[in-house]
Amino acid sequence: MTSLRAYILSYDIANAKRLRAMRKLAKAFGRPLQYSVFVCLLRREDRVRLAARVEGLIDRREDRVVILDIGSVADRESWIPPMEVIGRQDIPAPRSAVIV
Repeated sequence: MTSLRAYILSYDIANAKRLRAMRKLAKAFGRPLQYSVFVCLLRREDRVRLAARVEGLIDRREDRVVILDIGSVADRESWIPPMEVIGRQDIPAPRSAVIV
C-alpha cells in the first residue's frame, strides 16, 4: 500500500505569468484553501514530482514556495483537514481583469 501524506503548499510569486503557471500547477496537485494556499494529498513520488516542477517554474531570486508536511493520511476519501477556519467559509473565485 502506498502511503499518502498531507501537505500545505503556499506560494508568493512576483511575476504574473509565473503566478498563473504556479496556480495551475497547484490546482493539478491539490485543492485551494486560500488564494495562494493549497492542501495536497500526495504519495512520496508525487511530492518529489511537485517539487521538481516548482523548481522549473519559479525564479529563486524573486519567488518563494513552501511545501509543509502535515502528516500521514489513511485515505483520500475520509481525510478531513486538521484546521479551523475563522470567518468566511467559502473560497473566493479568482479575480479577473475588467476592461473599461
